[in-house]
Amino acid sequence: MAIERKSKQRDAIINELCSRFDHPTAMDLYLSVREIIPNISLGTLYRNLTQLEENGMVLRIPDGSTDRFDGNVNPHAHFKCTTCGNVYDLMNFNINSLTFSDEIINKVTNYSLMAFGLCKNCNKIN
Repeated sequence: MAIERKSKQRDAIINELCSRFDHPTAMDLYLSVREIIPNISLGTLYRNLTQLEENGMVLRIPDGSTDRFDGNVNPHAHFKCTTCGNVYDLMNFNINSLTFSDEIINKVTNYSLMAFGLCKNCNKIN
């Protein structure tokens, strides 16, 4: 993990991301950080997101053709609504409650899980 110099742009990006729970895309973050730093470029945002991910300060969540980002780096799973597309944290998911039939697994030390279905709001509509 490389230690990076402190920067105004990186601080604004991490502060914005950690204040949100909607798992924004890079473009979502770019638009909101531009309200704080109007001259930030999209390239600067991408470079900083990559550095923050490499340093374990943000999670990158693959989501089809784009990525979403999460300021909560504690182990947790995600749920994506297949109707509205929103991504939610599943904080009560317990990896230890899963059983694995694969005999090569000794111990799970990290995981990435995305569950799919209808969120409560979309379920009320359907």
